[in-house]
Amino acid sequence: MRRACALALLALFAASAPSIAQPPAPHSAEYALYRGGTNLGRAQVSLVPQAADDCFVYSYTARPSWLFRWATGSISERSTFCFVNGRLLPQTYRYHRDGIGAEKENFSLSFDPVARKVTDDKGMVRDWPQGSVDRLLVQLEALRLVDGMGFPVKERRLSVSIVDDDRIKEYTLAVVGSETIQVPAGEFDTIRIERINDPRKQTRFWVAPALDNLIIKVEQQRDDDPVIGIALRQTPSAGVATD
Repeated sequence: MRRACALALLALFAASAPSIAQPPAPHSAEYALYRGGTNLGRAQVSLVPQAADDCFVYSYTARPSWLFRWATGSISERSTFCFVNGRLLPQTYRYHRDGIGAEKENFSLSFDPVARKVTDDKGMVRDWPQGSVDRLLVQLEALRLVDGMGFPVKERRLSVSIVDDDRIKEYTLAVVGSETIQVPAGEFDTIRIERINDPRKQTRFWVAPALDNLIIKVEQQRDDDPVIGIALRQTPSAGVATD
């Protein structure tokens, strides 16, 4: 049923952004979690196939070490989506943190492709803007910019709408260059992507073409606060089991 709904509504989404030939390959990867120059712990990112054809679970879990866990708690995000004719169609999204003040932050979303509505865990129903995704899937949306790209890189831009807890965010992402970077997993030639439409909060992705366009590093920084990021610890495993 969900697959049929997605196919029926494909035309409504198709004009909003370029498609990509294939979904990202299923994988599971471990990252170092850091703030400034301080190692906070580890994070896990996985893309797992669901039983339905071309549907997936994309998840992120951050586990700070015991020294920092009392303040931040563990953080998990989970998105279910289908890949239909080169587009990502979200189904559900959940954000959960178990640290101080977490009860004010936790939320979940359910996407209805027939009614084009989004319902949160409190029962509030909103319109689902055409082509928008949840805030975890923006990482996979960013990979549209590097689809089929090699070195030297080319300038590309992409606009992405994100359904957040109580509002819609607009991201303008751009390929800003190439960079050889060192992460715990080793040294990689990467394509650097940045969000360019928020002067107060910087968001950066480093993508490694040698690892099937895996995002090997992500950083965020608000104003002059320390950088918060994750960096790949080891080459990821492939062939993840079906969820």
